[in-house]
Amino acid sequence: METAELATFFEVNWSQEVSRCKASVDQDDLETIQRFKSWGDIKDELIGSFPPSIILIQPALRHFNDFFAFFETKLGPRLDASYLWGTIACLSQLCTEDQNLLAKIPRMIKSLAHRAETFNRYCGDATTVSHTIQEACFDMQIQFAEFFTNAIRHIHGFDEESMYKAETPLQLIERRFALTNQELGEAVARVEKLITVDSSLHKGMSRISGLSRCLMIPATRTTRFFNRIDVLQDVDRLLGRVTKETPFRSVAIHGMAGVGKSSIASTYMETRYKENVYDVCLWVRGEKSASLRQSFTDIALRLKLPGAHRQSPDDNLNLVQDWFQSTESAWLVVYDNVESTDILMPYWPVSSKGRAIITTRNQSLAFEPASEGLEVKSWDAMTGSEFLLWLLKRNISMDLEAESDSALALSQRLGGHALVISQLACLIHKFNFSIRDFMIVYLKNPRMAHERGEFKAIWEISFQSLNEDCRTLLGIVSFLMPDSIPHEVLGGEVHGDLPDDLVFCLNDVRLFQCLGILSDLGLIKRDIETGTLSTHRIVQTQFKYFLTSEERQKSFNNTVLLVADVFPPEDTKAGQLYERWDGCNRYIQHAISLRDCFLEEQKTTKDFKPSWQFCDLLNRCQRYFFEIKAAEDCQKTCDVNHIAVEQLEDGPRKEDYKATILSHEAQMVESLGDAERAIRLNEKGYVIRLAERPRNKVVLCYTAANLGYCYSAANKPAIAVEWLDKAREWWGDLPNFPLNIVANKARCFIQLGEFEKAKSLADSCMTEMQDVDRVNWATLGYGYFLMGVYHHRVKEFEAVEQHFVQAQNAWLKGDLTRLHPFNGGCMYRIGLSCLYQGKVESAIKHFNDALVVTKLHRNTRPVEHARVLFKLSEALLQDGNQSSDQEALAMRDEAEAYLRMRDPNFSDSGTEDTYDRLITIFWR
Repeated sequence: METAELATFFEVNWSQEVSRCKASVDQDDLETIQRFKSWGDIKDELIGSFPPSIILIQPALRHFNDFFAFFETKLGPRLDASYLWGTIACLSQLCTEDQNLLAKIPRMIKSLAHRAETFNRYCGDATTVSHTIQEACFDMQIQFAEFFTNAIRHIHGFDEESMYKAETPLQLIERRFALTNQELGEAVARVEKLITVDSSLHKGMSRISGLSRCLMIPATRTTRFFNRIDVLQDVDRLLGRVTKETPFRSVAIHGMAGVGKSSIASTYMETRYKENVYDVCLWVRGEKSASLRQSFTDIALRLKLPGAHRQSPDDNLNLVQDWFQSTESAWLVVYDNVESTDILMPYWPVSSKGRAIITTRNQSLAFEPASEGLEVKSWDAMTGSEFLLWLLKRNISMDLEAESDSALALSQRLGGHALVISQLACLIHKFNFSIRDFMIVYLKNPRMAHERGEFKAIWEISFQSLNEDCRTLLGIVSFLMPDSIPHEVLGGEVHGDLPDDLVFCLNDVRLFQCLGILSDLGLIKRDIETGTLSTHRIVQTQFKYFLTSEERQKSFNNTVLLVADVFPPEDTKAGQLYERWDGCNRYIQHAISLRDCFLEEQKTTKDFKPSWQFCDLLNRCQRYFFEIKAAEDCQKTCDVNHIAVEQLEDGPRKEDYKATILSHEAQMVESLGDAERAIRLNEKGYVIRLAERPRNKVVLCYTAANLGYCYSAANKPAIAVEWLDKAREWWGDLPNFPLNIVANKARCFIQLGEFEKAKSLADSCMTEMQDVDRVNWATLGYGYFLMGVYHHRVKEFEAVEQHFVQAQNAWLKGDLTRLHPFNGGCMYRIGLSCLYQGKVESAIKHFNDALVVTKLHRNTRPVEHARVLFKLSEALLQDGNQSSDQEALAMRDEAEAYLRMRDPNFSDSGTEDTYDRLITIFWR
């Protein structure tokens, strides 16, 4: 078509599409749609009355604004995208009436907006636009219109697709979203292919280097794969042909536990890697946020990405996400045993290319985030019997017909379930039975199978064959995360006494004998190279059912003892774990497994009780989560520990644990900007500490200091000084008074405007910080930060920049994470000092660097993100570049949206103090 002819085609067909969509919605919805005609209309409504989950999609909606503007200006003179703004507003309003919809639909809208963002990145600045790109834009616009319209209709129960009438409105919307997302991905991929031809658009694009060939597979994977070739072919079909031009695609392999989903995924990955279909294949343990975090650290290190470090999980996540987007390699990533979308999404690839597989029992993941679903079912009886015969080819008697008949009968009883049949094979092999012999013995005791079910009966035969040591060991494994269990957790590095039933862990011969027996029975797997253990979740669950409640309690307590022995303790005098993060990171997922198992056991077992060691372990986890700023994990662990401590026997140690939990909780909420609540929590803890006999003066010192920090954060520096002086009194004549307490007193004097006192204290403090035999880089970093704050207040801006750079360098020199909010605060402050010196270009660079950090924490620390957006908007307005003015105004709006999340009633968003007063004192 000629240009004019194509423009007419777009106008006519868009008009028909809008008319058809309007006719399909009810009158009330149509009135809402017609009320919103622009980004400005919807933005006012978002800010006015919508809940936070919708307010937070406001930045993403700007991508729609740019995309719709491209549609209206580049495809034809008479195109109008206002209908889409109306449907977005209407859909947003409707989902506020249902919490299930509210949890899902804003994320879908945001995801579609990112498709528009990708298009904008390729085409937004183009002066001339090819017909093919125009067509891709038009196709995407139609997809947006149909998705938003149909989502509105589904909420009201309208659905012409009779085959899906049994599904809920949300399930219908999820199905529609999956199809729309796939179509949009293909459209964006066409655009990417076209733009790539013009190499001038790619000049200066940076790529993250890494290994060009890499295979990461689970160390304890099964090496026996049977009869799933058709499923591998289905995965090939759903993921599509792998080329540099094809868009990102994903599939969720779902089904009941134990049918072989993980085995299918690992076999597919390894096979296609060897066939050179993929250059890089990666394995991610997807059960919990802790295992996802550790997996991405492992990936960053294995790919040798520049800047990867074992102690920097947030940095590693960003490095891997950047690698997904920039690498030339054909890659596949498997997320194994994913339980929920919410846990997975921060780790889901943000890329327009590549492939991903999810294995899960949760079918909903086949609709979001995966673009396709593939159900794996148990085998039919005949295939199950063939699997059993294949596993036992060396245990088959001469009577092949009898063996085959027995295998078929057993398979029928077990429903063709792969894992249970595999377990059955291990039993037959261990007892040196033929299949027919086992069948005869099994049928002699039909009561067990009748009472417990066929599945449990097979497991119980395995469990009953174990000696005492093996049962103890399997009990421990059943309370740990099932994958990647380090060998030393089983007692290899015991530092204290163990109960009698765990003494075998200290004897290598007895321990390895137990491991061998459990491995032969198929109950665990062990990697010979690393010693790492794994088991299946079904094994864990069935063994817990097999144990009596008293035995489960004992197994839980034993596991707590062993994990607590390897998990690093807090340095009481230093009051920190910073220098022990590496050890914490290695064992945290197993500690979290114990935390979650405790809650499960409490629901099902009336007399299940926590131990002192369990509460102490959770206290250490709380401290670690606070230091790495994992706010949700910290709060959840505190909540569980509150429940556990209340069940301990009354006494001094119980009160000590109560106060410790309150302290960690207070420090976390203060770091999130809620100083008043932190004060209340710390005051409760202080009352408990005062009542202790004998009083622990060191702990009282830290508790008083924490109150001082919180009063300082609440902008009450005079009261803060009183508490910090009280902390000094509690320390008494002990050596090495904590320097961070001195530094915070200097901070209070800065707040009070007593600059000479502040400078004197800060100088003496810095001298000591730099003089100590072993520098604590976190404390030194804060010292430099304090000096920067002082010079800022006295308007010595060159010195300000120097000190904040030193603060950042000290933090990073200690190998502490780049994406920690403290580092973000340093970069923000460097940018601020540059701005006050008139170095606008440098200020913009540093604010953008800080934005990378604050964006990561924006949900839990919205004001810190808002502060950077606010100052970056000011810097862009001072830049003199008119094209930046619109971006600056948009950032200012975004800053106000995030500020409103913390303070809905703020009066003035145009001053630094509005933001600073809501930010933790440590990087204010």
